[in-house]
Amino acid sequence: MQVAGDSEATHPASVVHDRADGPLRTCLASGETRAPDDMIRFVVGPDGRLVPDLARKLPGRGLWVTASRAALERAIARKAFARAARRAVAVDADLPERLERLLRERALDALALARRAGAAVNGFAKVEERLRGARLGLVVCADEAQASDGRGKLAGRGVAVVDFVDAAALGRIFGRDDATYIGIAAGPVARRVAAEMGRWAAYRGAADRPACM
Repeated sequence: MQVAGDSEATHPASVVHDRADGPLRTCLASGETRAPDDMIRFVVGPDGRLVPDLARKLPGRGLWVTASRAALERAIARKAFARAARRAVAVDADLPERLERLLRERALDALALARRAGAAVNGFAKVEERLRGARLGLVVCADEAQASDGRGKLAGRGVAVVDFVDAAALGRIFGRDDATYIGIAAGPVARRVAAEMGRWAAYRGAADRPACM
């Protein structure tokens, strides 16, 4: 089924992730229909300002755009939100940049949740050990790992290896100065981390989608 936006009164390198069941949504920028997990939902707030609804829970009619910065900028330039909402819509000038930060923060929050749940390990030796035991569903590498041999040694082991932000940002999750290699146990937690990182990467223009366990 194809729908333009949604009509409910109240409410929800990249990686493959679980797709929510439900109707496809139509992108305001391209007119293409996609699964909700490949898109970003917006609503118009009481003050007439456009608000990103990354959790898909805010009340109001959903306005959907493919999860890419290019699509969002195209929708803004074409005043597609105002046409779809049939009212004046104020769009903050920094919305594309702010949305990228929000997506990054959600991915970091998912990774922190994995740590609190005991599903994440930090350090090359620990990650490699769990890879040998086939206990990981996702490996997250800091940007700095791309210039080292470590990333290559972890890749090609049947588990998705994803590059995500800098070692200092990852280190804060573990209460350390830096963290370069993080392993996430296979299962729902790994899939959630993959989903959030995948949406962040897709927004920034990443194309590859390695599978996550």
